[in-house]
Amino acid sequence: MVAVFFLILIVAIMASVTSHRNAIVAIFAIGFLQDPFRKLVLGEPIYFIVTVGLVFGAVFLATLQRQGVNGLREPFVGWSSQVNRPIIFFLMILGIQFIHSSLRYGNPIVSAIGLLSYTAPFFAIVVGYFLVTQARNIRSFMKLYISIGVVLTVTVMMSFVGFDYQIFKEVGSGLLIYDQGTVLRSFSGFMRTGEIAAWHIATACCFIIILFFSSKRRPPILIVCLLVLFMMAAIALTGRRKMLMLVTLFTVIYGLGFSFYRRKLSVNYLISASLLVLAIWAAAQFFASGGDSVSNYIARGTSVYGSATTRAFELGFKPLGWAINRVGLFGGGLGIASQGSQFFNVSNVAGGSGEGGLGKIMVELGLPGLIAAFWLSLAFAKYINAAIRLSAQHFVPLHILPLMLGIACFLLVNVMTFAVATQVYGDFFILIIIGLLAGFLFALPKLVVRAMNDESIGRGFASGFTTRETSITRVGYENQPNQLI
Repeated sequence: MVAVFFLILIVAIMASVTSHRNAIVAIFAIGFLQDPFRKLVLGEPIYFIVTVGLVFGAVFLATLQRQGVNGLREPFVGWSSQVNRPIIFFLMILGIQFIHSSLRYGNPIVSAIGLLSYTAPFFAIVVGYFLVTQARNIRSFMKLYISIGVVLTVTVMMSFVGFDYQIFKEVGSGLLIYDQGTVLRSFSGFMRTGEIAAWHIATACCFIIILFFSSKRRPPILIVCLLVLFMMAAIALTGRRKMLMLVTLFTVIYGLGFSFYRRKLSVNYLISASLLVLAIWAAAQFFASGGDSVSNYIARGTSVYGSATTRAFELGFKPLGWAINRVGLFGGGLGIASQGSQFFNVSNVAGGSGEGGLGKIMVELGLPGLIAAFWLSLAFAKYINAAIRLSAQHFVPLHILPLMLGIACFLLVNVMTFAVATQVYGDFFILIIIGLLAGFLFALPKLVVRAMNDESIGRGFASGFTTRETSITRVGYENQPNQLI
């Protein structure tokens, strides 16, 4: 079994290097196969979970070879210099805390794990930026992901109804959830844990909604509602209720985003969103009236909405105080609160302060790191806001705004989820996906220009346009009120 997997891994690496068009397929193939193969190997070796990093590393090196070292700066400074300084400051903090952690705990592996957890999305942003040349590349990415998400949903359902094969079980002894006056098992399907499965299925749900509202030819709303309901039911069976909140928050923020950037809310969106909410409510009532097992999972899942405020305070802000009490204002070093540190006897240093994202940053990077993270987040938010305003201009093809706004909203709700629960964001594959999506957003200005050229709306844009040589103000936007900053 190990030999089969590594043969697939070699083929994936070779395919990703030979053509950037194969990169996403290769990353997805290993990212989604590494967990089921790990379950089938005696001892469930942990090295499987980093094999997707080998494929991604090959993709990154191939991008480096094509674009050159200077070209790698383009996603961050090609359209705006606003993000340059906060990135440099944040990387300096990471470097200092890397040295701090290595000297303090005498284990550079722990420091490397921490460094990778913070820098992986930056590398993925670069890859994502150069992988897309047109909006349809992003749509293909989402369609492939949704297809895999449906398969994962089916495997979770199969686990629930009694398929007790090793490939459907969680890695290790499995997670037991004590709730609703009973013990609930977390069903993970092909993925190694219910937490990982729930995130991927929730992500696929968000992509379905994005594609529905950004498509020129929309599928029947009934089919979309049924598919989303099916997948949300699977999320409930994983026991990871915060992923239900992720989908809900995404839907709400996505609608508000339309209202803000379009200055009006589409009647079609209101009708579709209302039908979706009504269908979710009806399905919840139906399942809750079913057998005890199903109703317990539904009751646990829906309880997340009532405890959201309390959970946000308990896991979002309280860990800041815990972090200061444990390591002081200047942090304890990279890696001490990252996934994987438990194998190197340093997980007890961070304690519960690493449960929430703010606490994790505080306990590892200290107050300077928290300030750097906020500065970087603000700079990214300003850039993305300006880019989305550009896509909302009347001369830009209509399908661009809902597509890119959807990605922005998805990243926002993941930041909100990270603030209260960091565990799932320790997975390297998930970090890659988030970074790729951010890279798509950073590529939005060049996608706007390309789409306008393709639809013959361009205002004298050169057919050989490259962002490295051409700034947004050089291609006709200098008179637009919402130009990039």
